[in-house]
Amino acid sequence: MADLFLSPFTAAFATFFIVIDPIMVTPIFAALTKEDDRSARLKIAFQAALISAGILAFFGFAGSFMLHHLGISMAAFRTAGGILLFLMGFRMFFDPDSETQSKTPGPKASARENIAFFPLAIPLLAGPGAIATIMLLMGPEAPLVSRGAALLAALAVLAIAVLMMGFASRIGDALGRTGMNVITRLLGMLLMALSTQYIFDGVREGVIAAV
Repeated sequence: MADLFLSPFTAAFATFFIVIDPIMVTPIFAALTKEDDRSARLKIAFQAALISAGILAFFGFAGSFMLHHLGISMAAFRTAGGILLFLMGFRMFFDPDSETQSKTPGPKASARENIAFFPLAIPLLAGPGAIATIMLLMGPEAPLVSRGAALLAALAVLAIAVLMMGFASRIGDALGRTGMNVITRLLGMLLMALSTQYIFDGVREGVIAAV
């Protein structure tokens, strides 16, 4: 029984670690929370992980049925996620201080974005790649043991992401404001490239399916 669980868990863990990529998320998290104290950063990290876990669990159990019922293809979902990621990377590249300003307390604080939801949970931690992966691994044809292994593997990777984001403050302290702005712009450019690939993949899959 242990072997039946360990093998799919190991394969799913490796897949989710590559797709979610907590190593890449950590410096982005440091850039987005460079003006927050340690407790606020930990709170944001936990919130992002919990939201991501809920999203992945939902799509793992009901994603295929929901998208099929709504007539939405995974290619369309991937393209939409790529567009969201591109907009976030664009803002990081051309205005690295905008994320900090959006979280500065003020009269409109209640209307500001919660970065734990966007862009951390969606589309970085629970992006189209991770959602597509868990929908595949927890599909109707997958054995029950494999479904449980896939879900636990996703939760384990998210736990690792929280631990890595917990040390993100040291990165910000070491680089300083100027260094973080440089890193933010570089990461913004990489995110735009990554999102463009998502869009290309989605459009290509949609065209192939339509032919």
